[in-house]
Amino acid sequence: MHEERRQEFRRAGERLTRQGRPWAAPSFVVPDTVAGNCRFLAGLAPEVGLLFFETQACLEYGPQDLPAELARLGLRCHVHLPLDLPWERGAGAVWDAVRGLADKAAFLKPRAYVLHPPATVRELEALVALWAGHGLDPAALLLENVRGNDLRELLAPSAALGLSLCLDLGHLMAYNQPMPALARDWERVRMLHLCAPGPGGRHRPLAELDRTGRALLERLLAETGPQAVLMLEIFEAPGLFASAALLADWMERWNAAT
Repeated sequence: MHEERRQEFRRAGERLTRQGRPWAAPSFVVPDTVAGNCRFLAGLAPEVGLLFFETQACLEYGPQDLPAELARLGLRCHVHLPLDLPWERGAGAVWDAVRGLADKAAFLKPRAYVLHPPATVRELEALVALWAGHGLDPAALLLENVRGNDLRELLAPSAALGLSLCLDLGHLMAYNQPMPALARDWERVRMLHLCAPGPGGRHRPLAELDRTGRALLERLLAETGPQAVLMLEIFEAPGLFASAALLADWMERWNAAT
């Protein structure tokens, strides 16, 4: 990656930060390990989202994947929990996997853990009981809207459990999901996943958002506050860099108009 492009990304990140919003990049933007991506992003992004997408592979991570030196890179972090958690084997099996991954990442002090929700409220309640029993804060567990679950049925139960939310712009658009009816409860949204929806579930750069998508993004930014991390969920460096600059442009324009 040319140093000029890296400097452009750094400047775009500084502009985002000046808008008063925390932001993050994923741990897969260059073809390397989690550790290699963290080293690449150090000094460029303030926070990295550790993408623990595959349960068994991530449970097998060793020191080469998550070396102690990552704690010295100056990066905040959060964790995206696996997409293939073994819900078919019960909440106890899911908790065993989640606990194993939380323990692996504990030395990095993650601020949040993003979870694709289970099929039923009972499963969610069982997992949260185990989570809280381990001394973890339920508010650090963020439910994400995904294909087949727009969170509407889980808003009240998750609030009662003390959980937070992660709203995915690309999923809202790709699956034609309604904006959650949060009323005064927008402070529960602690993260926004930002990308343009692409074919086959691909995460595309923000430049590919149509007018409707840009309006939806503007509304999400207006409704959420400084507690919500802007996670640029784009998995290749050129698109990530360009999206950071474009998001900074839009936020400066929208904030100036208010």
